[in-house]
Amino acid sequence: MRQDPNAVTALIFHGLAGTPFEVAAVAEALRTEGMAAHTPLLPGHGAGPETYLASSFTEWRAFARTEYQRLSAGGPVLLGGYSLGGILALDIAEHAAERGLPAPAGLLLLATPLWFGAWRPALRLRGPGSWRFRLLPLAAHLWPVLRVPPRSPEARAVAPWQGHEEVCSLRHFAELDGALKGIRRRLGLVRAPLCVIQHFHDASSPPAQATWLLAHCASQVAELHLLRTTSPHGGHLPTTHRESRDRVAEIVRIFARACTGPRTMAPGDPF
Repeated sequence: MRQDPNAVTALIFHGLAGTPFEVAAVAEALRTEGMAAHTPLLPGHGAGPETYLASSFTEWRAFARTEYQRLSAGGPVLLGGYSLGGILALDIAEHAAERGLPAPAGLLLLATPLWFGAWRPALRLRGPGSWRFRLLPLAAHLWPVLRVPPRSPEARAVAPWQGHEEVCSLRHFAELDGALKGIRRRLGLVRAPLCVIQHFHDASSPPAQATWLLAHCASQVAELHLLRTTSPHGGHLPTTHRESRDRVAEIVRIFARACTGPRTMAPGDPF
C-alpha cells in the first residue's frame, strides 16, 4: 500500500515481443511529475524465443489485470501502454467498469492498434503491410511463426528497440485480433480521461483507427496527438524515435498533471 491513498501511481505496459525499454522514457516523464511508475515485464517476454512463443494473450491479460487490481487497491492509477500494452490498458479499463473496480485516473495509449485484418495492403513479409495479416486466423494456422530479417542499422539508430525482432508469431496476432473484437464492442465503458499519442505515418496503427477510438469511447476528455517525423524509420515507435520521444515525454507530463491536479477536467480543457 502507498502511504498517501490519494496519490496517483502509474502502470505502463510495453509492446508485443518487446521489453519495458519501449516505455522507459514515458515512465521517467511520469516520475518527474512525482509519480511512482511501474513498467512490468509481461509473461514470456525478456527471455528466449521459445519462452516468448509459448506465451499467450490470455497470460498477458491475466497478468495485466492482476497488476492493476494490486495497484488500484492502494489508490488511483494512471494506466497506459504501448501497442500491445495499450490494448491491455483498454481491456483493463473495460474490465474494471464491468466488475465495479476503480476506474483509471487516466488512460494513456501509445501507438495502440484496434484491429489487424484491415491494415494497409502490400505484398511484404513482415509488419502490418504483410498480406498474411489480412488472412488471420488462417495464416496463423498455416504459418504460426515467421522468421523475419532484422531491423536495419539505420532503423535501430533512429528508433531504438529491444526484443525478439527476428521472430513474428502470427498466432499471437490472431489471439490479439480475436480479443480486439470484444474490446471494440465495449469501448463505451471507457470513461477515463484519454490521451492517444502516435505517429501520423504509423502503418501498424493508422490515424483512422485512433479517430475511430475517440469516436466510440465515452471519455468526456479525450485528445489525439499525431506526431510527424521526417525519417522513414520507426513509424510505430513514437516513444523511442529521436524525432518524437521528447515531444511524447512532454505530452505525457502535461497529461499526468491534468489527471493528478486539484481541479476536475472538463470537456474542452487542454491537457
